[in-house]
Amino acid sequence: MVAHVVEVSDKRKLIAIVEDDPQLVEMFHDMLSVFGDWRLHIFVDGQLAKDQLPEIGAQLILLDVGLPNLDGVSLYKILRGHNSTKNIPIIVITGSHDWELQRMGLKTGFLLRKPFHMQELISIISALLLQEREG
Repeated sequence: MVAHVVEVSDKRKLIAIVEDDPQLVEMFHDMLSVFGDWRLHIFVDGQLAKDQLPEIGAQLILLDVGLPNLDGVSLYKILRGHNSTKNIPIIVITGSHDWELQRMGLKTGFLLRKPFHMQELISIISALLLQEREG
């Protein structure tokens, strides 16, 4: 999947989606396009996200745990250690249990478990981006 190219003058918030499941990517794209005025940048590979996320200026990241080439847990830790991404809200999307995430060393403030309701995700995104705008 190719990332969307957007003009620099576009003032909408940028959400990076790091997800390799084509059905979820399509669902995220469709729902977030309908229920919010956001730009979306899709990554289907953890390594590509690692290489490009620090440069794109996302205001929020949706991150799947199970990714090809670089898993979401490792990517989360890398992003938290990088100057340009360490303060960006990251919503981790997972089907894993708490004990599995702890065993992997993932401690996150924003966790969305599969299956989830899209309205729940939209509410979390809206609150985080509003909070970021006010902060």
